Amino acid sequence: MAAAAGYSQFERDTRMPNVGKSTLLNALRNMGIKGRTPKAFQTSANPGMTQALSTRLKLSLDPLVYAYDTPGVMLPFLGRGTEGAERGVKLALIAGIKEGLYDMEALAAYLLYRLNVLNPISPAYLHLLPPGASPTSDLEEFLTLLARRMGMIKRGAEVDLSRAAVYFVRWWREEGGLLSAASTLHLGPSPSPEQNLPNTQTQAWGFDFQWDLRPQGTPENWDPSLFIQEKMEQSVDEYVAMTDREEADENNVSQTQVKKKAMLEEKEKRRLKHVKR
Repeated sequence: MAAAAGYSQFERDTRMPNVGKSTLLNALRNMGIKGRTPKAFQTSANPGMTQALSTRLKLSLDPLVYAYDTPGVMLPFLGRGTEGAERGVKLALIAGIKEGLYDMEALAAYLLYRLNVLNPISPAYLHLLPPGASPTSDLEEFLTLLARRMGMIKRGAEVDLSRAAVYFVRWWREEGGLLSAASTLHLGPSPSPEQNLPNTQTQAWGFDFQWDLRPQGTPENWDPSLFIQEKMEQSVDEYVAMTDREEADENNVSQTQVKKKAMLEEKEKRRLKHVKR
């Protein structure tokens, strides 16, 4: 909490859809009120469960804390170029965007790529494949192995790649994200840093808290928890700097909004011109 106070604070009543607002409020209520506490808010794996502002909910008795639950509001524009496209895929992977807007095989391809980057030696998906299978960057090969392992066979003994892609993405949402975090960096004590770090340069928790690291560049007596906290703070600082650059360059504004702004400015110029007359 103390570290968070050093970053920009935004006064908002809403957040992105399907990021766990209702789940968080339910968990805080269970911790703040002793005894059996009923689940106050309904939750879902898909966005759109919360449709309206809730009534006031008591989260804690001492201190006395109340909160409201609100529907999520999607950003109108995710950015231009590869950065904007990647943001959209990331949101789709965590079900922050309604299913159907993105092709599942496209999501599976990006997920496969990112998991291989995070741990090319032993990626988190490896246990989904048949025993003895090796990591692969080929989506068709991966989905074929996954479909055969899970018995996803269509008529004519043809493997169901589409069904395998859906399974892979939903696996990521339900448990794969946690497995990936555990496979990229172990937090337990170790006699030496080399035993505690994987054989890959890229380290991350999820797809946003990401940094580059080499085992030979770590200190001798390192604290994994402090190390991760430091790297996460650096990631946040870099993200804030990136959003500031996008704001200055107007890369976070859609072309439609740019044209609308130009049109309004032109109208204002004409109005002022007539006023002067």
